[in-house]
Amino acid sequence: MKICLAPMDWVTNLAYRVICKEVFQQHGAQWDELRLRTEFMSADGYHHNPAWVVRHAHHSDFDPETILQIFGGNWDTLVSCAVDCEKKYWFWWIELNMWCPSPKIMKCAAGSWMLRDKERTLDILRQISQEISLPFSLKTRIWLSPDDVKDQFEFLIKASEYVSMIGVHWRTYKQSHSWFVDRDFMYNLKKELPNTIVTWNWWLRSYQDCVDLRWNLDWMMIGQSAIWNPRILTPHTPNHQEVFSLIFNHLHLSIATEYHFRHYVETYDHTIWLPLATRSELDVTIWQLLDWQLKTEWFRSPVEFRWYLFNYISGLPWNKEVKRQIARARDYISLRDVLVSFAHDLWVSVELA
Repeated sequence: MKICLAPMDWVTNLAYRVICKEVFQQHGAQWDELRLRTEFMSADGYHHNPAWVVRHAHHSDFDPETILQIFGGNWDTLVSCAVDCEKKYWFWWIELNMWCPSPKIMKCAAGSWMLRDKERTLDILRQISQEISLPFSLKTRIWLSPDDVKDQFEFLIKASEYVSMIGVHWRTYKQSHSWFVDRDFMYNLKKELPNTIVTWNWWLRSYQDCVDLRWNLDWMMIGQSAIWNPRILTPHTPNHQEVFSLIFNHLHLSIATEYHFRHYVETYDHTIWLPLATRSELDVTIWQLLDWQLKTEWFRSPVEFRWYLFNYISGLPWNKEVKRQIARARDYISLRDVLVSFAHDLWVSVELA
C-alpha cells in the first residue's frame, strides 16, 4: 500500500518528516511505500521575502522523495517559484495547493479560491507543467459546494492533462470538519483517470482505515491523525517507552534543524541555494547542542514543539496536569524536566544522550 503524509502548515517541517520516515522504516510493512510533503510555501512570499518562507523548503538527504507544496493566486509568482525551486532544491515532486480553506489564503485568490475560476486555474496548471521538468501534481477539494459536483469532476478530468497526480480532500469547502464524504466521487474519478495517480485525504484515524477504504485508489493520505502519532503510518501500536523515546527524538531534531537553518541564513546567500541538512549532520548537531548550547542559547523550537507534545501525551495517565506544566515551559531545559518527571511517574526510563 502507498501512504502519504498530508501537507500541514507548521506541522510537516523537516524534523517531523525525518521522524515519520524513521518510524516508517522501523515499523512499516515491507510492501508499503511512504511519501512525504512539506508545509505550504507561499509563491508570493518566496518572491518578496525568500529568507523567511524558504524554511518550508528546508530539506535533508534522509527524505529525498519529498513533495514540495506551493500556493498562491498570482500567476507569475507561481510559475517563477516552481521554476526556481526546481533549479535550487532537491525535491522529488512539486505540487500546487488548491484545497486550503483558510480565509487568509482565500483572500489572496489561492487555495480553494482557485476552484472558483476553473478556466484560469487550468491555464496556470498548463503553464507550470510546461515550465518545469519535475513531476507536477495538485491537491484540491472534492468540490466547493454540492452545486459544484459536476463542474469539479470535469475540471479534474481536464487538469489530468497537466499533472501526474491528483490529491483530493473528501470534504467540500463548505463542509469544514463535517464527517460526510462522497466516496463514489473519488472512485469514479479514478475509473476515468486510469493513468493518473489519484490520492485521497479524509481524516483517516488508523492504518486499518487505509486498508479498508483504499479500493481502486492509488495513494492514501493521512493528515491530522498523524500529528500526535506518526506510527499511524504503520500497523504498529507504540508502548509508553516508545512514545517517550519518540518525543525526545522529535524534540532534539526540531532544535537541530532550527540550528542548521539559522546557520544557513547567517552564512549563505539565500537567493542562491539552500543546503541539504544531512541526517548525520543533524545527529552531530544534537550531540553538540545537548552538550553545551542548550544551556546557554535560546531556541524557538521547544516553544513550538509544545503543540506536538500536547497531542503526543493525549491518552496517557495524568496528562491534564502535565499539559498545564508544559504550557508554562519556555525553553528546552524546563520542557525536558517536565517530561523526565512525567516519564518517571509512568515508570518509563529516559536516555537523553
